[in-house]
Amino acid sequence: MNLNFLLRILNKYDFFKQTRVYEFIRTIIFPFVLKKISKFFKSKVDDRLIVMGGYGGGAYLGNTKYLFEFLNKHSDYNLVWITKSHEVVNKIRKKGYQAVYSYDLEAIRLLRKAKFIFITHGYVDVLPIEFSSDTSIIFTWHGTPIKIVNRNLDNSYIYSKWADFFHIKLKYEEYVDYLLTPTRDKQEHKILSEAFKLSPKKILAVGYPKLDYLHDKGKDFILKLKKSYKIIESFDQVILFCPTYRESFILDFPFKSEQLRKLNNFLKQTNSLFLIKAHMLVKNINFEGYKNIKVTSKEANIEELYLISDILITDYSSTMLDFSLLNRPILLYPYDLQEYLNEVGLYYKLEDIAPGPIFFNVDDLINGIKNISTIEKEFEEKRNLIRDKFNKFRDGKSTERLLNYLNIKFY
Repeated sequence: MNLNFLLRILNKYDFFKQTRVYEFIRTIIFPFVLKKISKFFKSKVDDRLIVMGGYGGGAYLGNTKYLFEFLNKHSDYNLVWITKSHEVVNKIRKKGYQAVYSYDLEAIRLLRKAKFIFITHGYVDVLPIEFSSDTSIIFTWHGTPIKIVNRNLDNSYIYSKWADFFHIKLKYEEYVDYLLTPTRDKQEHKILSEAFKLSPKKILAVGYPKLDYLHDKGKDFILKLKKSYKIIESFDQVILFCPTYRESFILDFPFKSEQLRKLNNFLKQTNSLFLIKAHMLVKNINFEGYKNIKVTSKEANIEELYLISDILITDYSSTMLDFSLLNRPILLYPYDLQEYLNEVGLYYKLEDIAPGPIFFNVDDLINGIKNISTIEKEFEEKRNLIRDKFNKFRDGKSTERLLNYLNIKFY
């Protein structure tokens, strides 16, 4: 038995999704119904059961993915991944691990019994049920905030009188026990605490499990990764372009056709590959005919892309902080800086935390790539300062630290 009928009702009409009524039903009524249903399941916790999910239930990525795979290989716990995607269910089961579709009643039963629940973005990764008071929920998050997070949180239904009236209890402070961070500074901890309205005591600075993946990987390992992404060995360098998430869900590709041709010609001359992380919908750009430009799938693991890339180009994304662990050159291309500051905002002055030069047009960006050897040397000291400021640990043992803190046994 499953709850697909509720999902079909909510998703029947696309235009309805844009209304406040839909948002009210999705954020208040749907959780209210699920909480009532969940109370029919026993909440006695199974100390050997650990449940995980991530990215709104739509992807197998991030901190929880790496933690899930580590525990499957190095522990005897009962581990289950919960997802809203049948494709993800099949993908995980093919690996020999357990996965359950979110809208099966079995998912509710497991969530009620879990000793630990690990998530990347919030309750949306699993289901908004009535969690047991004996369950520990660890919010692993996915990146150090550079852009302002949860700007409209106070105006959301979760923080409205309706949530109190229906006893929803899905504010972060009502169900999250710990929020992970890789940072050492109190300033970053304060940002996280205020963004999610959590007590500073809940900020757990043990590092990110996903960043352990970047530690101590040799040339043979990276070569196999390149082959898995169908990147031929003959390229002299791989340039990863990884722009931050836009809240409109759409990114106008920042190169015009003439600039794109110029970039592609440069890539041909230098035998380079320009790899675009597809975290967005690219519109009005056709990459057919550009053999030196490739778009990765949305499901690509960003940590794998870091390892196979020689240069990172980004804008306001915390990818710059993760990539700094590899001590490779980073270029910033914040093509819409003023607009982004007005609409979203940043916690820092970009120039203060930039581990590389900042460019605002394609010509300068291409020149930056041409002079990457000089830039790498010029910015090495600042790159390392930024790396150390935002990464408390660089030993590849963040997963172990987290598990030890929670007293989860592994071998």
